Formats: sequence, structure tokens, C-alpha cells
Amino acid sequence: MNYSSTKNYGFLSLCYHYIRNDNNDPFPRILGTKISEFEKQIKMLKENFEIISLKDTSEFYSEKFEFYNNHGMLITFDDGLSDHYKAAKILFDNNIKSIFFVPTCILKDETPANPMIIHYSLAIHGIQNFLDSLQNSLKFFGLSTNEFKIIFNKNNDNVWNKISEIKSFFKYKLNYKISRQILLHIYQTLLLPDFPDLLTKIHLQKEQIKDMIEMGHTIGTHTHTHISVGAANLPNDDFYNEIIYPKHYLENEFNIPVTSFSYPFGQQNDVLSSNNLLKKTKEFQLAFTVEEILNNDSSSNLEIGRYQPKSTETILSLKKTLFDIIKKSEL
Repeated sequence: MNYSSTKNYGFLSLCYHYIRNDNNDPFPRILGTKISEFEKQIKMLKENFEIISLKDTSEFYSEKFEFYNNHGMLITFDDGLSDHYKAAKILFDNNIKSIFFVPTCILKDETPANPMIIHYSLAIHGIQNFLDSLQNSLKFFGLSTNEFKIIFNKNNDNVWNKISEIKSFFKYKLNYKISRQILLHIYQTLLLPDFPDLLTKIHLQKEQIKDMIEMGHTIGTHTHTHISVGAANLPNDDFYNEIIYPKHYLENEFNIPVTSFSYPFGQQNDVLSSNNLLKKTKEFQLAFTVEEILNNDSSSNLEIGRYQPKSTETILSLKKTLFDIIKKSEL
């Protein structure tokens, strides 16, 4: 590369999740970036960064692509959310090619990914009703309701701390297979009776993904059911089912190569090191975390960091955060 200091060059990546309507949102308690704010953020990113595609990212790591004036910016989306269809259109109108990481359970099993069941249950029914449903599900599967009991005191508990406790419970305390069973039971008993078409409200449909590919976007894998790969300690068969099978499924379903993988949750304890991933599979050219770093030619193509914009993010706060990440990398 032709840089005096490669530490100062490279690319940032964003990881978006929910992109919500400004008005008339049928589920207003689902937090996410508003569409109007998203459009402003895209304009800001175009003005301050060299927007790159997944192809550019792959070529950067093979030393076939360089950044000349600005740092690069790769825009990505996790969870295969229905919101992403609108985002894909906005990006297409701005001549931006993005990557959308899809949990394959939404297509193969026609069931939501794990976190979305929690999000929508809490948004629609509140914490206590969700916890009551959890207790019913534990009883249904013959599990200890005392060992796995989460208590919520509406008058004393911090709501956000309790929600974090609930999410952590399903990610780390329960075995990933049991967690999936319980969440599906909650989905079937708490959510589907009132919203029989809820899957299409939460997640992308096959035809929408086809349209997004036609727009020039790419798709990658996000496990099958959205589990913490690092925490699960998956045996070989389950590693295939959650990590490798989704790649083959998406390739066959959409007749495209799938070369990238995004770790659900993406924190340090949710991911594998490059070496550990390569020991298990060489199926992927790129793998993404949510470590907040500037990705450069000394960073790993299997540990690409991303920043997750908050639902309260403005163009000013987002711009400041991104340049702070760059400055930190130059120290």
C-alpha cells in the first residue's frame, strides 16, 4: 500500500438494526433509528467518507483496493428485519451498496430470530407479562421455575436494567437449544394469537431479499437462530447447523455466493478469534464483530469491527463518535 502510515488509513463500518417510521409506527416501543434521521445520516456519511461495498472490503484485505482521500465507510445491517427493505431503497437511491446479514430461521423455519421475540414481546406486552409467559414456558418444558426465575418490581427496578437482565438470561444463562425452545413457545403463546402475521412485520420476506439483491446489495449469514457463538461452545453438528448451513442455504435459495458472516451480538464473549474460526471452517472471507475500531491492513478480515448507531443518534453525535474512533486508532 502507498501510505506513509497504514494505521491512519482504512475503513469504519456501521451496524444498523431497526429503522423505524417517523409516524404511525404500529409498535412504537420498538426502538430504532427513525427513517428521516437515517436519511440525514446517510447524507453525512457520503460527505465525510468514501462509501464502500462488500466487494471493496474484500479487495482491501487482498490489497487490491485503496482509500485515497477519505477513510472508507461500509454500511451493514443485522437481523434481517423488515425495516431493512425501506433502508435498502434509500441506499439504492443514494447509489450505495450495503450488506444485510440474515438469520436463516426467518426463511427456512418461518420463525423470528431469538432477540426479536424478546423485543416484540416486551414492546407489546411489557416486562411482567413477558416474565409470566416465561414462567409458563419453563413449566411447559419441565424446567425449574425457581432456578430460572426473574423477578420484576415495577416500583423499584430500573426498567432498562431489567431488560438487560432478561436479554442476558437468554443469551448466556440458558443453554442455546433450551433458550430457542422457550422463546418459540413464548412466540406461539404470547404473540401469535393477537398477531398471526407478525413474522412478516418483524422480518424480511424472500421476495424482498430478492429485490434487495437486484438493487445491488449483498447478503451474509447471521447464524440460523441468532445465538452467541462464543458463549454457546457449539459441538460440531450444531456449529454446522448454526454457522455453515446458513451460508449454503442462502447460496442455494438466492443463487449467489455468500462470503461473509456477522456474529450475533458481536461483543468479545460472543465471537471467535480468527484462528478459532479458521480451525472450524474456511467457508467465509469476512467476519464481522461490533468492536469499535478503524479497520486497517493490520486488522483481521475475520474480526472486522463495526459501530452500532443508537436509536437516539443524531448526525452530529454520530459524526463525532466516528471521528473519535479514528483518532483513537491513531494514538
